[in-house]
This record gives sequence, structure tokens and C-alpha cells, in this order.
Amino acid sequence: MSQTRTPKYVVYVGSISERSLENLETYIKQQNKNWHIMILQEETVAKTPYSVSLNFNSDDAIHNWVDIYGKDILCVTARGERNIPLLQRLIPFLPPHVLTPSVASLKKSTEKTEMRKAFRKYNPKITPRFKIIKDLETIDAGTIMVNMDFPVIVKPSGLASSLLVQAAHYPEELESILRKIKKKITSVYKNQKGRGVPSILVEEIIEGDIYSIDAYTDNQGVTFFTPFVKYKTSAQKGFDDFFLYERIIPARLSKEKRESGKQIAQEGIKALGLRNTTTHIELVYSEDGWKIIEIGPRIGGNREMMYELCFGLNHNINDLLIRIPKRKPVLKEKRVGYISTIQFFPRDEGYISKVEGLKRAKNLASFYELKQKLKKGDKSLHAKNGGTFVAQITLFNKHKAQFIEDKRKLEKMVHIETKKNGNKK
Repeated sequence: MSQTRTPKYVVYVGSISERSLENLETYIKQQNKNWHIMILQEETVAKTPYSVSLNFNSDDAIHNWVDIYGKDILCVTARGERNIPLLQRLIPFLPPHVLTPSVASLKKSTEKTEMRKAFRKYNPKITPRFKIIKDLETIDAGTIMVNMDFPVIVKPSGLASSLLVQAAHYPEELESILRKIKKKITSVYKNQKGRGVPSILVEEIIEGDIYSIDAYTDNQGVTFFTPFVKYKTSAQKGFDDFFLYERIIPARLSKEKRESGKQIAQEGIKALGLRNTTTHIELVYSEDGWKIIEIGPRIGGNREMMYELCFGLNHNINDLLIRIPKRKPVLKEKRVGYISTIQFFPRDEGYISKVEGLKRAKNLASFYELKQKLKKGDKSLHAKNGGTFVAQITLFNKHKAQFIEDKRKLEKMVHIETKKNGNKK
């Protein structure tokens, strides 16, 4: 007589993308796992068949949930920085067998000011010089720039992506940017669920090439790295804005540069005390070597898709395996193709009057995916003012010549226009 196996709960705190969910369902079926998916959500969030409601503000509610499910939890993860505060609330109540990052390490890796302080304490050489502004009422550019040189980047400490991030090249520009951020920061923090108390980080810009790499760090502090991804920024494409224009694989780096980049990333992970988690590390390489821009306790944007297509690497499942005792991520580094994910913004803010090329893009041999956030009639803002892209298009091809041709055609065919006045739709 066969025995029924007790299900082991794979818990996603807050949410899970449709792509990740489908990937996990397929993996469970193919591997014949006795895993049961649970999406642990606040009571106000729209529910799915896997949803379990929880009042994260109530210790009693969390205790009750742990009493019911705790002994059968296999692992707990959170996707996206918006869900990290919910994971932080949960961690102190979880049973010892559930491996998670510490609450302190999550705070350091989601609040930019805390992150820089941790880097400076561990090794000041791994990060650019910076200044933290907590008093937003009395801001003086001269005081801020002591021991720093222009240009600088200005970042709210607890916001994700490029929200309100701007570059300043001289004192008057810095003062103007700080005044604008001061007016918007409270409302943006509220709307975007910013982490911590609103504060501003001013940091030197290192002139160089920007890359990112994701990594898995286990309970012993051993780190496994994925392949590098090359970035192109909006500034490189001539925009008066600050956003990530393109993510590219392959990233052309020598073995020596890859290894030295991983070493710096490892130092950053140790500085933050991160364990039992996937990390997303952004770095810049200049004539002085590598510097860390940021480290987040999460999977990088679009990385599941990019690594799956280019390397056959299951980033989604590896994010779970690194949290399960005696399990290791499955790494793959043999590239089988070329991939580019491009975000399209209009040059000027305003109401979108024309969007051309998106339908034609689907006919490209390398076309893989289109995500459209805004359409004709919608108001488009710069990323530095809290705006988002109009469209994001991913190209993938196993053949380099076709990939290069299609990317060139794509950038020429997509055209977005705005006007100052328009009807909101």
C-alpha cells in the first residue's frame, strides 16, 4: 500500500509572475515533486488559485499561519523589491529549517543609503564616493560636494528601478534636481511602496561600461554566479533622462575581467551579509577597475527569460534551490544565442500622439516578446519624473548576423511622438 507524501510548500511572498508560475508548474510535473505552490498575499490583493491571505501587520495572524503550515514549508522567496518588506515581516516567525536572508541584510540591500554605508564599512574601494541627505529641508550643494567631484547621480534611497534618478553636472543643476525630488519624493514613496524613511543618495558617476550579474548565495556564504549582462543607458542613446535602454547577452568580457568582477560582487554580498538568496548586482567597469552600483536581494529584471533562452538556465528554480538545505543551483554557461531587451521612451514628455513600428516589429525573424505599458493618448513622463516605458521589445536569435540586422531594423522602425496637451484615455 503506497503512502501519500506530505506536500512541501513553496511559498512566494506577495506575488509571482505568470512566467515564473508556469515554469514552476512545469518543473513540478516533470520532476514529480510533491511541492505545493502558495502565494502568500495581503488581504486586499486580487487572489489566484494558489493564494493564501495573511495580515502581515498582525503578529497573531503570522503566528497562526506558521502554526498551520510551518513544519511543511520547503522554502520561502519574494520576487521584486516591493515584496521584500513583506518577507522581512515574515522571517522572524519562520521555523529554523526554513532558510532565508536575515532581516538586517534585506534592509541593507533594499535601502540605497544603508547599502552604501555597509559597503564603506566593509571596503570603501568597492563603491563610488557618496553623500547621504536625510534632512530634505536644508539642502546645500556646496556641502554635499565636499570630497566628491561632478558629475553625480541623485537617487532616492528606497525606490526601485530608475524612479526619480537623475544626473547632475554642476552645482546649480544639482540644486534644481534636489528641489524637484523634494517636492515629489513623499508621494512617489507612498504610491510605489518605497522602503524606509525618504532620503536621498548623491553619488559620483564612474565613467565606464555598465554590466550586471545575478548570483546565488547559500547558507554557508558560498556564491554561484550566472553569466554577465551588458547594459546600454539612456544617456548613451542621447536621452535627457536616466533609464536602462538595453540589456544585452553576450557581454563581451575577458576571463580576467569576469573573474575580477565576480570578486568585487562577492565582496558586496559579504558586506551586506546576504545568504540564502538570489542577488542582482549592477557594476561599472572603468580604467580604475570594477565598482558596485547596487545589489538587490532578488532576481534581475527579465533574467529568467534571458538566461533560459541564451543558456537553458532555469533561473526561477535556482532561486528556490539556493533556499533548500543540501541543494545547489544548476549552472549553465554555454551560450546558444543572442538576446536584447530594449525599452522605448519618447524623447519628450507629454501625451502620446503617435506610436509606430510595434506591429511591424513582430514580423522580425528575431522577435520574441512585446510588452506595452502606454498607448496613444496616455501621458508619458521621463523615468526621472516617475514615468515608465511605452514599450519593451525582446529580440532573440541563434544566428548573430540575423540578430544584428533585426536589432538595427527595430531601432529604426519604432517611433514615438508626444504633444503637450491631449485627452487622457
